[in-house]
Amino acid sequence: MIAILAIAACLIVSAGSNSPLRIDFGNGPDQSQEWVLLSDNVMGGVTKSNLTYTSNSVVLTGDISFRNFGGFSSIKTKYRAVDLSAYKGVKIRFKSVDQKFAFTLEDSRNWTQPNYKCKFASRKADSWEEATLYFRDFTEYVIGEPTGAGMDASVLKEIVRLGIITDEKKEGPFSIEIDYVEFFS
Repeated sequence: MIAILAIAACLIVSAGSNSPLRIDFGNGPDQSQEWVLLSDNVMGGVTKSNLTYTSNSVVLTGDISFRNFGGFSSIKTKYRAVDLSAYKGVKIRFKSVDQKFAFTLEDSRNWTQPNYKCKFASRKADSWEEATLYFRDFTEYVIGEPTGAGMDASVLKEIVRLGIITDEKKEGPFSIEIDYVEFFS
């Protein structure tokens, strides 16, 4: 609980500054373990997913299934208010094997309301990479479907949840290891 409060305080205090805001993962005393697993099981899907914290990262693995209208797995922060309006985008240091993912931002707790995402993919076989995603490139989605709209900058003032979701649109195994997420000005 103390770690969650420390991360939330860091996000709220840092959001008003021009310094980068970094969320480190892992088991150490300064690492974030507030992200939780959310997959298609919430709507009857049968995708198998596992979330593991290592000494310096978080690992999301599993097997995507389209049975019962499934097809996704994600990790998300618990709900809390975050103002990201001082930042231009996010960098994600990750490792995967030729797979596609997306970083997500939500400004509502209601799952039927729009959310926003920007896609990224691994380009190297099982090597650490850094994806740089600019907020101007995020697009609006409603219940998993793109609306064609971009993300208005005003949304960044009222973010309630961050996430990383599979975006492969195919059945089979997936894996991503994330070292950190860093917001930059």
